[in-house]
Amino acid sequence: MFNDILAHYLALGYRLLPLEANGKKPLAGLVPQGLKQASDTPATLERWVKAAPGCNWGLLPPAEVLVLDIDDPARWSELLEPHPELAEAPRQRTPRGGYHVFLRLPDGVNGKLSASTRKLPGVDVRGLARAYLAAAPSTVDGKPYEWERPLVPPHQLPEVPSALLQRLLPAPPPPTTPCTSCTGAG
Repeated sequence: MFNDILAHYLALGYRLLPLEANGKKPLAGLVPQGLKQASDTPATLERWVKAAPGCNWGLLPPAEVLVLDIDDPARWSELLEPHPELAEAPRQRTPRGGYHVFLRLPDGVNGKLSASTRKLPGVDVRGLARAYLAAAPSTVDGKPYEWERPLVPPHQLPEVPSALLQRLLPAPPPPTTPCTSCTGAG
């Protein structure tokens, strides 16, 4: 049977994919299409564990889950000042001392954010069913990923603070102005 923590992730509603041992890239031999092949099927995970017993694991959050990937611990402290409620969110400490902070998007926002958004210095956007993260029990350079505040099902995650969400969303398009010099004659 596969690892209890992997079963726990599945029970919470997250999909997984095998990553290179001591790394963050998908195991091409098992998941040649990368995150597109992330699974929530116990039999598939059990097969992957048998095929690559020492692999790391990627966690693919569902579409309604936004993960802030913060590499610099100082940036985490800076984010907490205007958004102290982030301290209550599930978060994972990364091997390099950063954080993965898990939040829920409000209804109607999902399609408006991109996993390539770089609106906040030192903060990458992950999750959204479009970007995976390495997760415990994974290690990089012999250092582990560790949960400081345990992960919960997506519907129990705290919602992204609205002021923070506004900073992450793309700017609205400029208003269109009617053409006053157009006569419509042709």
